[in-house]
Amino acid sequence: MQLPDELKIAIDRNAFCAMATHLNMNEIQNHLMWIDYVGENLVINTEKGRQKTFNIRSDKNISLVIFEPQAMYSSWEIRGEVQEVIDDSTANNHIDRLSNRYTGHPYNRDNDVSWAEAQIKDREMWKIKINKLISMVRPQAKSDPE
Repeated sequence: MQLPDELKIAIDRNAFCAMATHLNMNEIQNHLMWIDYVGENLVINTEKGRQKTFNIRSDKNISLVIFEPQAMYSSWEIRGEVQEVIDDSTANNHIDRLSNRYTGHPYNRDNDVSWAEAQIKDREMWKIKINKLISMVRPQAKSDPE
């Protein structure tokens, strides 16, 4: 499924997403996450060994709601599945790029501090195939008061 241009623009402007995974058969776990895309796939980056990493290995289904940073009443609901887990140094490099985009500096450290010096845990990336996308874009909706 093709990502709408408006969604790509929102992600490029540091949109956040609420991500839901299945904790077990009866419970869903939710997280607020940074979001990225590569081609027509969405990308989540998370620390290895977190509960959500176990969740996604048990059930690859995932649900996201991505919010337009300039108009929080505009959003996209995505239902999909994690098609690939990338757990090599690519994921660590990716979180640095995301962190630079969202915060203006590498992940959890200053520019002159290495990954090893900061003792940051390794990361993994999830490439998400979109099965359903519901756009709730409301051009008139604004987060700032008029």
